Amino acid sequence: MSDIAEYAGNLHKNEHSTHNRILKPVSVGALTEKIYDVRAVICDVYGTMINYWKPGFEDKKSRETMLLSAFKKIVDRFKIEQYLLEMSPSDPPEKTLSDLYNGLISLSHQNAAKRGVQYPEVRIEKVWELILMMLKRHGYQPEQHIKMAAGDIPRCFAFTYNFLSLGRQLYPGVVETLQQLKSNNIVLGILSNAQFYTPIDLTLMMRDQSNEKIDDYLELFEIDLTFYSYEYGFSKPNQLLFRRLFDALYEYNILPSQTIMLGNDLFIDIAPAKTAGMKTALFAGDEFSYFTHNEEEVVPDIVINQWSELPQRISFFTEGRSE
Repeated sequence: MSDIAEYAGNLHKNEHSTHNRILKPVSVGALTEKIYDVRAVICDVYGTMINYWKPGFEDKKSRETMLLSAFKKIVDRFKIEQYLLEMSPSDPPEKTLSDLYNGLISLSHQNAAKRGVQYPEVRIEKVWELILMMLKRHGYQPEQHIKMAAGDIPRCFAFTYNFLSLGRQLYPGVVETLQQLKSNNIVLGILSNAQFYTPIDLTLMMRDQSNEKIDDYLELFEIDLTFYSYEYGFSKPNQLLFRRLFDALYEYNILPSQTIMLGNDLFIDIAPAKTAGMKTALFAGDEFSYFTHNEEEVVPDIVINQWSELPQRISFFTEGRSE
């Protein structure tokens, strides 16, 4: 196990908390009640499998306050207050850190756009690597506070900020539904805007939801059908990610028309999947994770409000054949 995986597991075990609330589904129109001749289901992660909402995310202002609070916890946990004050004496250290973080992401996106990259993605550990470089110039020595390989220290900062800033739990029924789909001969994959910590979190959360019966998320998903945006430098809805997926599906003798994209966002998930010739399933079981981006004219093939509905709404068989 790598240093960062061990660190993540310990943090999850000792400090992870859930935020229970009643999920409120959204009423969304669909083209049909059931999809037949399905060979593969490709899942989005955030807002579809992982419920990242937490109290304080209800509106933009309170969300910004919550995220600033997470930066304050990073400042305190890793003992970087005095170095941030040297950089910007007039600002609270957490604001300086937030400005650095968001500014570097914005700069990376701008540079990628100049190279013609549509919907660029960063490697978030590279952002923290640059922040650490600035802190070191002011005398910070991270190895005094973080006992792990030097190359994992930026990942440690990145994982910790994500851990502190977002909700981290699977929606009800995710693991059981995936297991049922797999037992029904459905091949499972992932196509998601994500970072290096996404597969780590999926494994930790699936262990929790399965009561340790699932040890690794790849017990359910095909690694050759798993695509994360950070690995490619661009994110959904960029069609290049879907082309990579189609090349992989070809090796399984599966057509795009036999593949369902399951997501929570009409613009990022559903619209590009339909353009690519895939069938689509919209997860609209949580008002805080359902997004339209003014794409109301995009109509998914099916809509589910609970994960447990999915196995009954799709079929491996062609329409009319006995199941």
